[in-house]
Amino acid sequence: MSVNQEGSMLDEVYSEIYENVDFTAMDKFEVLIGKTIKKAIIEREDNPNIYSVAFKFGELLDGLTFFASSKGKEHTMKLGSETLLTITQALQFELDPEEAFLLFHLRGLGKFRKRETDLHNELKKLWKQFPEYEMDDRDFSRSLKGLMRDKFINYRRGNILLNPSFVIRYRI
Repeated sequence: MSVNQEGSMLDEVYSEIYENVDFTAMDKFEVLIGKTIKKAIIEREDNPNIYSVAFKFGELLDGLTFFASSKGKEHTMKLGSETLLTITQALQFELDPEEAFLLFHLRGLGKFRKRETDLHNELKKLWKQFPEYEMDDRDFSRSLKGLMRDKFINYRRGNILLNPSFVIRYRI
């Protein structure tokens, strides 16, 4: 694989994100994306058909809060969720808008664990304000397990912890 193929993959991801997001401070947003999504440097990577991307998810959520709140506090959750959905789709994750909303809500969790029942109760209150993101109990549990498989969260014995960074491997 040539250097151009490697660079072009990330360039495609970046351009897809920039085309679908509209913030007043786009230059600062581009810096945030460049810092949180970049080529992973892995020693002893044997397979030339695998392209690895480092995704600093926790740092992205922290920075995204600033941009999402730029249009007013009442629009923060909706704008942040939509932007997060755009970014994850550009990285070829298949998230639902409800799952993006759930992840964006978890941004304030930090390094602390949250019980599944406590999170569900918090979200029930938020869903009254944002009914388009509401999930029933079964979908909620299924979404948590899916987010765990995609490495966005660590989910064990009913405890949820946001995964601050992980490596995504693509077969080229």
